[in-house]
Amino acid sequence: MTAPQPAVSKRSPLLLVFLTVFIDLLGFGIVIPLLPIYSKAYQASNTELGLLFACFSGMQFLFAPMWGRLSDRIGRRPVLIGGLVGSAVAYALFAFIDVVGPQLAPYLPGQPWSPERATLAALFASRLLAGFFGANVSTAFAYIADVTTPENRAKGMGLVGAAFGLGFTIGPALGGELSQVSLHAPGLAASGLSLCAALFGFLTLPEPPRSARTGSRVFSFEQFRGAIADPRIGLALTLSFLVIVAFSAFESMFIPLGLKLYPEYFGQSASIAEPTRDDILAAGRYAGRYLFVVGLISAAIQGGFIRRLVPRYGETKLAIAGQLLLGLGLLIVGLAGHFWVVVLGCVVMPFGLGINNPSVNSMISRSAPSHEQGAYLGLQQSVASLARMVGPSLAGLLSDRSGARAPFVVAALVLLISAALALRYHARYGAAFVKKPVDA
Repeated sequence: MTAPQPAVSKRSPLLLVFLTVFIDLLGFGIVIPLLPIYSKAYQASNTELGLLFACFSGMQFLFAPMWGRLSDRIGRRPVLIGGLVGSAVAYALFAFIDVVGPQLAPYLPGQPWSPERATLAALFASRLLAGFFGANVSTAFAYIADVTTPENRAKGMGLVGAAFGLGFTIGPALGGELSQVSLHAPGLAASGLSLCAALFGFLTLPEPPRSARTGSRVFSFEQFRGAIADPRIGLALTLSFLVIVAFSAFESMFIPLGLKLYPEYFGQSASIAEPTRDDILAAGRYAGRYLFVVGLISAAIQGGFIRRLVPRYGETKLAIAGQLLLGLGLLIVGLAGHFWVVVLGCVVMPFGLGINNPSVNSMISRSAPSHEQGAYLGLQQSVASLARMVGPSLAGLLSDRSGARAPFVVAALVLLISAALALRYHARYGAAFVKKPVDA
Protein backbone atom coordinates (compact mmCIF):
# COMPACT_ATOMS: atom_id res chain seq x y z
CA MET A 1 0.00 0.00 0.00
CA THR A 2 1.19 3.50 -0.72
CA ALA A 3 1.48 6.10 2.01
CA PRO A 4 -1.51 8.43 2.32
CA GLN A 5 -1.07 11.67 0.43
CA PRO A 6 -2.06 15.10 1.70
CA ALA A 7 -4.95 16.89 0.13
CA VAL A 8 -3.99 18.69 -3.07
CA SER A 9 -2.73 22.15 -2.20
CA LYS A 10 -2.73 25.20 -4.41
CA ARG A 11 0.49 26.31 -2.75
CA SER A 12 3.76 25.81 -4.60
CA PRO A 13 5.63 22.58 -3.72
CA LEU A 14 8.74 24.79 -3.44
CA LEU A 15 7.09 26.78 -0.67
CA LEU A 16 6.04 23.63 1.15
CA VAL A 17 9.49 22.03 1.05
CA PHE A 18 10.97 25.40 2.05
CA LEU A 19 8.82 25.49 5.18
CA THR A 20 9.51 21.84 6.00
CA VAL A 21 13.28 22.27 5.69
CA PHE A 22 13.20 25.59 7.54
CA ILE A 23 11.46 24.12 10.59
CA ASP A 24 13.89 21.19 10.58
CA LEU A 25 16.98 23.40 10.27
CA LEU A 26 15.65 25.75 12.92
CA GLY A 27 15.86 22.85 15.35
CA PHE A 28 19.35 21.98 14.13
CA GLY A 29 20.50 25.60 14.42
CA ILE A 30 19.39 25.77 18.05
CA VAL A 31 22.07 23.25 18.99
CA ILE A 32 25.05 24.64 17.05
CA PRO A 33 26.21 27.55 19.29
CA LEU A 34 25.89 25.41 22.41
CA LEU A 35 28.19 22.56 21.33
CA PRO A 36 31.50 24.43 21.88
CA ILE A 37 30.31 25.77 25.23
CA TYR A 38 28.86 22.49 26.49
CA SER A 39 31.97 20.61 25.38
CA LYS A 40 34.16 22.93 27.46
CA ALA A 41 32.01 22.20 30.50
CA TYR A 42 32.53 18.48 29.87
CA GLN A 43 36.35 18.78 29.66
CA ALA A 44 36.74 18.58 25.87
CA SER A 45 39.81 19.96 24.09
CA ASN A 46 39.45 21.89 20.84
CA THR A 47 40.51 18.73 19.03
CA GLU A 48 37.68 16.81 20.69
CA LEU A 49 35.31 19.66 19.89
CA GLY A 50 36.29 19.35 16.22
CA LEU A 51 35.58 15.64 16.42
CA LEU A 52 32.20 16.39 18.02
CA PHE A 53 31.25 18.43 14.96
CA ALA A 54 32.84 15.84 12.67
CA CYS A 55 30.98 12.82 14.06
CA PHE A 56 27.62 14.30 13.07
CA SER A 57 28.91 14.84 9.55
CA GLY A 58 30.56 11.43 9.50
CA MET A 59 27.16 9.81 9.85
CA GLN A 60 25.82 12.05 7.09
CA PHE A 61 28.74 11.05 4.87
CA LEU A 62 27.99 7.36 5.37
CA PHE A 63 24.22 7.50 5.01
CA ALA A 64 23.32 10.42 2.70
CA PRO A 65 23.59 8.27 -0.47
CA MET A 66 21.42 5.64 1.18
CA TRP A 67 18.70 8.20 1.95
CA GLY A 68 18.98 9.70 -1.52
CA ARG A 69 18.65 6.34 -3.24
CA LEU A 70 15.90 5.23 -0.88
CA SER A 71 13.97 8.36 -1.78
CA ASP A 72 14.43 7.46 -5.45
CA ARG A 73 12.79 4.10 -4.77
CA ILE A 74 10.03 4.75 -2.22
CA GLY A 75 9.49 8.50 -2.61
CA ARG A 76 10.85 11.80 -1.31
CA ARG A 77 8.01 12.41 1.12
CA PRO A 78 8.35 9.36 3.44
CA VAL A 79 12.13 9.78 3.64
CA LEU A 80 11.84 13.45 4.58
CA ILE A 81 9.21 12.77 7.23
CA GLY A 82 10.94 9.71 8.70
CA GLY A 83 14.23 11.56 9.06
CA LEU A 84 12.50 14.39 10.91
CA VAL A 85 10.99 11.98 13.44
CA GLY A 86 14.39 10.40 14.03
CA SER A 87 15.99 13.81 14.49
CA ALA A 88 13.43 14.58 17.18
CA VAL A 89 14.64 11.56 19.16
CA ALA A 90 18.29 12.62 18.80
CA TYR A 91 17.57 16.16 20.03
CA ALA A 92 15.62 14.79 23.01
CA LEU A 93 18.75 12.85 23.98
CA PHE A 94 20.79 16.05 23.61
CA ALA A 95 18.36 17.82 25.94
CA PHE A 96 19.05 15.39 28.77
CA ILE A 97 22.72 14.54 28.32
CA ASP A 98 23.50 15.96 31.76
CA VAL A 99 21.06 13.41 33.20
CA VAL A 100 21.93 10.46 30.97
CA GLY A 101 25.71 10.95 30.94
CA PRO A 102 26.51 10.42 34.64
CA GLN A 103 24.27 7.34 34.72
CA LEU A 104 26.31 5.83 31.87
CA ALA A 105 29.66 6.25 33.65
CA PRO A 106 29.71 2.83 35.41
CA TYR A 107 28.91 1.02 32.15
CA LEU A 108 31.52 2.62 29.88
CA PRO A 109 34.61 0.49 29.11
CA GLY A 110 38.13 1.23 30.33
CA GLN A 111 39.19 3.25 33.34
CA PRO A 112 36.50 4.73 35.61
CA TRP A 113 34.83 7.63 33.82
CA SER A 114 34.17 10.92 35.55
CA PRO A 115 30.60 12.25 35.26
CA GLU A 116 31.87 15.02 32.96
CA ARG A 117 33.61 12.68 30.56
CA ALA A 118 30.67 10.27 30.57
CA THR A 119 28.39 13.19 29.69
CA LEU A 120 30.73 14.10 26.83
CA ALA A 121 30.36 10.51 25.57
CA ALA A 122 26.57 10.89 25.68
CA LEU A 123 26.91 14.16 23.78
CA PHE A 124 28.84 12.31 21.06
CA ALA A 125 26.11 9.65 20.96
CA SER A 126 23.39 12.27 20.46
CA ARG A 127 25.30 13.86 17.59
CA LEU A 128 25.91 10.50 15.90
CA LEU A 129 22.20 9.73 16.02
CA ALA A 130 21.29 13.20 14.75
CA GLY A 131 23.77 12.81 11.90
CA PHE A 132 22.25 9.50 10.82
CA PHE A 133 18.75 10.93 10.50
CA GLY A 134 19.95 14.33 9.30
CA ALA A 135 21.59 12.65 6.31
CA ASN A 136 18.21 12.74 4.58
CA VAL A 137 18.74 16.45 3.78
CA SER A 138 19.87 15.38 0.31
CA THR A 139 16.25 14.39 -0.29
CA ALA A 140 15.21 18.05 -0.04
CA PHE A 141 17.58 18.95 -2.86
CA ALA A 142 16.35 15.98 -4.89
CA TYR A 143 12.78 17.16 -4.31
CA ILE A 144 13.67 20.57 -5.74
CA ALA A 145 15.30 18.92 -8.75
CA ASP A 146 12.11 16.90 -9.33
CA VAL A 147 9.79 19.91 -9.44
CA THR A 148 11.94 22.48 -11.30
CA THR A 149 13.25 22.82 -14.85
CA PRO A 150 17.03 22.99 -15.45
CA GLU A 151 16.77 26.70 -16.16
CA ASN A 152 15.02 27.40 -12.85
CA ARG A 153 16.95 24.94 -10.75
CA ALA A 154 19.39 27.48 -9.29
CA LYS A 155 16.42 29.51 -8.05
CA GLY A 156 14.94 26.41 -6.45
CA MET A 157 18.27 25.51 -4.85
CA GLY A 158 18.52 29.08 -3.64
CA LEU A 159 15.12 28.79 -1.99
CA VAL A 160 16.14 25.68 -0.06
CA GLY A 161 19.44 27.40 0.66
CA ALA A 162 17.42 30.23 2.17
CA ALA A 163 15.64 27.71 4.40
CA PHE A 164 19.04 26.47 5.55
CA GLY A 165 20.23 30.02 6.06
CA LEU A 166 17.15 31.05 8.02
CA GLY A 167 17.36 27.90 10.14
CA PHE A 168 20.96 28.70 10.97
CA THR A 169 20.01 32.34 11.47
CA ILE A 170 17.11 32.10 13.87
CA GLY A 171 18.11 28.75 15.41
CA PRO A 172 21.38 29.84 17.08
CA ALA A 173 19.79 33.00 18.46
CA LEU A 174 16.83 31.00 19.74
CA GLY A 175 19.13 28.38 21.25
CA GLY A 176 21.19 31.03 23.01
CA GLU A 177 18.12 32.66 24.51
CA LEU A 178 16.55 29.33 25.49
CA SER A 179 19.75 28.41 27.32
CA GLN A 180 18.88 31.22 29.73
CA VAL A 181 15.75 29.26 30.69
CA SER A 182 17.52 25.95 31.37
CA LEU A 183 20.13 23.66 29.88
CA HIS A 184 17.31 21.32 28.81
CA ALA A 185 15.24 23.91 26.96
CA PRO A 186 17.28 24.18 23.69
CA GLY A 187 17.30 20.43 23.07
CA LEU A 188 13.62 20.07 23.89
CA ALA A 189 12.78 22.94 21.54
CA ALA A 190 14.84 21.36 18.74
CA SER A 191 13.08 18.02 19.29
CA GLY A 192 9.65 19.64 19.28
CA LEU A 193 10.40 21.59 16.10
CA SER A 194 11.49 18.44 14.29
CA LEU A 195 8.22 16.79 15.24
CA CYS A 196 6.34 19.87 14.03
CA ALA A 197 8.22 19.72 10.72
CA ALA A 198 7.33 16.03 10.35
CA LEU A 199 3.66 16.76 11.01
CA PHE A 200 3.67 19.72 8.63
CA GLY A 201 5.27 17.63 5.89
CA PHE A 202 2.82 14.78 6.48
CA LEU A 203 -0.17 17.09 6.15
CA THR A 204 0.92 19.34 3.29
CA LEU A 205 3.88 18.00 1.30
CA PRO A 206 2.92 16.24 -1.96
CA GLU A 207 5.01 13.50 -3.52
CA PRO A 208 6.72 14.61 -6.78
CA PRO A 209 5.88 12.62 -9.94
CA ARG A 210 7.66 9.28 -9.94
CA SER A 211 8.58 9.79 -13.61
CA ALA A 212 11.27 12.21 -12.44
CA ARG A 213 13.25 9.32 -10.98
CA THR A 214 12.25 6.35 -13.15
CA GLY A 215 15.01 3.80 -13.58
CA SER A 216 16.88 4.59 -10.38
CA ARG A 217 18.93 1.84 -8.82
CA VAL A 218 20.83 1.56 -5.55
CA PHE A 219 23.86 3.82 -5.77
CA SER A 220 26.92 1.67 -6.59
CA PHE A 221 30.64 2.18 -6.38
CA GLU A 222 30.77 2.19 -10.18
CA GLN A 223 28.36 5.13 -10.25
CA PHE A 224 30.46 6.91 -7.63
CA ARG A 225 33.59 6.46 -9.75
CA GLY A 226 31.68 7.60 -12.81
CA ALA A 227 30.57 10.80 -11.07
CA ILE A 228 34.10 11.61 -9.95
CA ALA A 229 35.53 10.75 -13.38
CA ASP A 230 33.08 13.13 -15.11
CA PRO A 231 35.14 16.36 -15.22
CA ARG A 232 32.12 18.63 -14.85
CA ILE A 233 30.66 16.82 -11.85
CA GLY A 234 33.99 15.87 -10.29
CA LEU A 235 35.35 19.41 -10.31
CA ALA A 236 32.08 20.87 -9.03
CA LEU A 237 32.10 18.36 -6.17
CA THR A 238 35.67 19.37 -5.38
CA LEU A 239 34.62 23.02 -5.18
CA SER A 240 31.78 22.11 -2.83
CA PHE A 241 34.17 20.09 -0.67
CA LEU A 242 36.78 22.85 -0.29
CA VAL A 243 34.25 25.59 0.48
CA ILE A 244 32.57 23.53 3.18
CA VAL A 245 35.93 22.52 4.69
CA ALA A 246 36.74 26.20 5.08
CA PHE A 247 33.38 27.36 6.42
CA SER A 248 32.99 24.43 8.82
CA ALA A 249 36.31 25.46 10.36
CA PHE A 250 34.70 28.81 11.11
CA GLU A 251 31.53 27.21 12.51
CA SER A 252 33.42 24.97 14.91
CA MET A 253 36.19 27.33 16.08
CA PHE A 254 34.53 30.78 16.08
CA ILE A 255 33.22 30.46 19.64
CA PRO A 256 36.52 29.06 21.05
CA LEU A 257 38.27 31.98 19.31
CA GLY A 258 35.90 34.44 20.95
CA LEU A 259 36.11 32.87 24.40
CA LYS A 260 39.91 32.97 24.29
CA LEU A 261 40.66 36.32 22.61
CA TYR A 262 37.51 38.39 23.15
CA PRO A 263 35.87 36.99 26.32
CA GLU A 264 34.27 40.33 27.23
CA TYR A 265 32.13 40.08 24.07
CA PHE A 266 30.86 36.67 25.19
CA GLY A 267 29.73 37.79 28.62
CA GLN A 268 32.99 36.80 30.37
CA SER A 269 35.46 38.83 32.40
CA ALA A 270 38.39 36.61 31.37
CA SER A 271 39.20 33.66 29.10
CA ILE A 272 37.26 30.53 30.02
CA ALA A 273 39.37 27.66 31.33
CA GLU A 274 36.89 25.76 33.53
CA PRO A 275 33.44 27.22 32.82
CA THR A 276 30.71 27.23 35.41
CA ARG A 277 27.03 26.80 34.68
CA ASP A 278 26.63 30.59 34.70
CA ASP A 279 29.53 30.94 32.23
CA ILE A 280 27.82 28.52 29.85
CA LEU A 281 24.51 30.32 30.04
CA ALA A 282 26.03 33.75 29.45
CA ALA A 283 28.26 32.66 26.56
CA GLY A 284 25.42 30.75 24.87
CA ARG A 285 23.34 33.90 24.53
CA TYR A 286 26.13 35.92 22.92
CA ALA A 287 27.23 33.09 20.62
CA GLY A 288 23.70 32.68 19.30
CA ARG A 289 23.39 36.38 18.55
CA TYR A 290 26.64 36.54 16.56
CA LEU A 291 25.75 33.50 14.46
CA PHE A 292 22.33 35.04 13.92
CA VAL A 293 23.92 37.91 11.97
CA VAL A 294 25.96 35.56 9.76
CA GLY A 295 22.93 33.42 8.93
CA LEU A 296 20.64 36.38 8.30
CA ILE A 297 22.86 37.82 5.57
CA SER A 298 23.44 34.41 3.95
CA ALA A 299 19.71 33.66 3.92
CA ALA A 300 18.90 37.00 2.32
CA ILE A 301 21.44 36.39 -0.45
CA GLN A 302 20.36 32.81 -1.17
CA GLY A 303 16.66 33.51 -0.97
CA GLY A 304 16.45 36.71 -3.00
CA PHE A 305 19.59 38.32 -4.38
CA ILE A 306 20.81 35.15 -6.11
CA ARG A 307 17.69 35.16 -8.32
CA ARG A 308 18.83 38.40 -9.93
CA LEU A 309 22.51 37.46 -10.16
CA VAL A 310 22.23 34.03 -11.83
CA PRO A 311 20.46 35.20 -15.02
CA ARG A 312 23.01 37.95 -15.50
CA TYR A 313 26.29 36.23 -14.64
CA GLY A 314 25.71 32.46 -14.54
CA GLU A 315 26.62 29.98 -11.82
CA THR A 316 30.33 29.61 -12.63
CA LYS A 317 31.20 33.30 -12.29
CA LEU A 318 29.21 33.54 -9.09
CA ALA A 319 31.04 30.54 -7.63
CA ILE A 320 34.39 32.28 -8.18
CA ALA A 321 33.20 35.53 -6.61
CA GLY A 322 31.56 33.74 -3.69
CA GLN A 323 34.68 31.79 -2.77
CA LEU A 324 36.89 34.88 -2.90
CA LEU A 325 34.49 36.82 -0.67
CA LEU A 326 34.21 33.97 1.79
CA GLY A 327 37.99 33.63 1.93
CA LEU A 328 38.39 37.36 2.51
CA GLY A 329 35.94 37.25 5.40
CA LEU A 330 37.77 34.33 7.03
CA LEU A 331 41.10 36.09 6.66
CA ILE A 332 39.71 39.21 8.31
CA VAL A 333 38.42 37.14 11.25
CA GLY A 334 41.75 35.33 11.64
CA LEU A 335 43.93 38.45 11.55
CA ALA A 336 41.66 40.88 13.42
CA GLY A 337 43.15 42.80 16.31
CA HIS A 338 39.79 43.89 17.71
CA PHE A 339 36.43 42.20 17.93
CA TRP A 340 34.73 44.82 15.76
CA VAL A 341 37.08 43.84 12.94
CA VAL A 342 35.94 40.26 13.51
CA VAL A 343 32.37 41.50 13.07
CA LEU A 344 33.38 43.01 9.72
CA GLY A 345 34.71 39.63 8.59
CA CYS A 346 31.50 37.97 9.76
CA VAL A 347 29.55 40.39 7.55
CA VAL A 348 31.68 39.69 4.46
CA MET A 349 31.60 35.89 4.82
CA PRO A 350 27.87 35.26 4.38
CA PHE A 351 27.84 37.30 1.17
CA GLY A 352 30.33 34.84 -0.28
CA LEU A 353 28.53 31.82 1.14
CA GLY A 354 25.14 32.98 -0.10
CA ILE A 355 26.43 33.51 -3.62
CA ASN A 356 28.50 30.34 -3.84
CA ASN A 357 26.32 27.59 -2.38
CA PRO A 358 23.26 27.66 -4.66
CA SER A 359 25.52 28.24 -7.66
CA VAL A 360 27.67 25.14 -7.02
CA ASN A 361 24.62 23.03 -6.13
CA SER A 362 23.03 24.03 -9.43
CA MET A 363 26.24 23.22 -11.32
CA ILE A 364 26.17 19.70 -9.91
CA SER A 365 22.46 19.20 -10.52
CA ARG A 366 22.52 20.48 -14.11
CA SER A 367 25.48 18.22 -14.92
CA ALA A 368 23.83 15.06 -13.59
CA PRO A 369 21.44 12.78 -15.55
CA SER A 370 17.84 13.85 -14.98
CA HIS A 371 16.74 10.42 -13.74
CA GLU A 372 19.63 10.21 -11.23
CA GLN A 373 19.04 13.47 -9.35
CA GLY A 374 18.53 11.79 -5.99
CA ALA A 375 21.74 9.78 -6.34
CA TYR A 376 23.95 12.67 -7.40
CA LEU A 377 22.52 15.09 -4.88
CA GLY A 378 22.93 12.39 -2.25
CA LEU A 379 26.54 12.08 -3.39
CA GLN A 380 26.96 15.85 -3.09
CA GLN A 381 25.61 15.69 0.44
CA SER A 382 28.09 12.93 1.26
CA VAL A 383 30.92 15.07 -0.08
CA ALA A 384 29.63 17.98 2.02
CA SER A 385 29.51 15.74 5.08
CA LEU A 386 33.06 14.54 4.42
CA ALA A 387 34.12 18.16 4.27
CA ARG A 388 32.42 18.83 7.61
CA MET A 389 34.39 15.93 9.03
CA VAL A 390 37.70 17.22 7.71
CA GLY A 391 37.15 20.93 8.41
CA PRO A 392 36.36 20.87 12.16
CA SER A 393 38.84 18.06 12.85
CA LEU A 394 41.73 19.94 11.25
CA ALA A 395 40.57 23.24 12.73
CA GLY A 396 40.56 21.74 16.22
CA LEU A 397 44.09 20.38 15.77
CA LEU A 398 45.32 23.72 14.40
CA SER A 399 43.71 25.61 17.27
CA ASP A 400 45.31 23.38 19.92
CA ARG A 401 48.75 23.35 18.29
CA SER A 402 49.10 26.71 16.49
CA GLY A 403 46.72 29.05 18.27
CA ALA A 404 43.13 30.22 17.96
CA ARG A 405 43.74 32.27 14.79
CA ALA A 406 45.36 29.51 12.73
CA PRO A 407 42.17 27.71 11.55
CA PHE A 408 40.81 30.90 9.96
CA VAL A 409 44.00 31.81 8.12
CA VAL A 410 44.39 28.27 6.78
CA ALA A 411 40.73 28.21 5.74
CA ALA A 412 41.25 31.41 3.75
CA LEU A 413 44.16 29.77 1.91
CA VAL A 414 41.96 26.76 1.12
CA LEU A 415 39.41 29.09 -0.47
CA LEU A 416 42.08 30.78 -2.57
CA ILE A 417 42.87 27.34 -4.03
CA SER A 418 39.16 26.68 -4.50
CA ALA A 419 38.65 29.97 -6.35
CA ALA A 420 41.50 29.07 -8.71
CA LEU A 421 39.78 25.74 -9.45
CA ALA A 422 36.47 27.54 -9.97
CA LEU A 423 38.18 29.81 -12.51
CA ARG A 424 39.42 26.71 -14.32
CA TYR A 425 35.89 25.27 -14.29
CA HIS A 426 34.53 28.50 -15.75
CA ALA A 427 37.13 28.49 -18.52
CA ARG A 428 36.21 24.94 -19.51
CA TYR A 429 32.47 24.72 -18.96
CA GLY A 430 31.21 28.24 -18.28
CA ALA A 431 29.59 28.55 -21.69
CA ALA A 432 27.05 25.88 -20.72
CA PHE A 433 25.86 28.09 -17.87
CA VAL A 434 25.74 31.43 -19.69
CA LYS A 435 22.31 33.02 -19.77
CA LYS A 436 21.03 36.08 -21.51
CA PRO A 437 20.86 39.16 -19.28
CA VAL A 438 17.43 39.93 -17.92
CA ASP A 439 16.10 43.33 -18.97
CA ALA A 440 15.72 45.76 -16.12
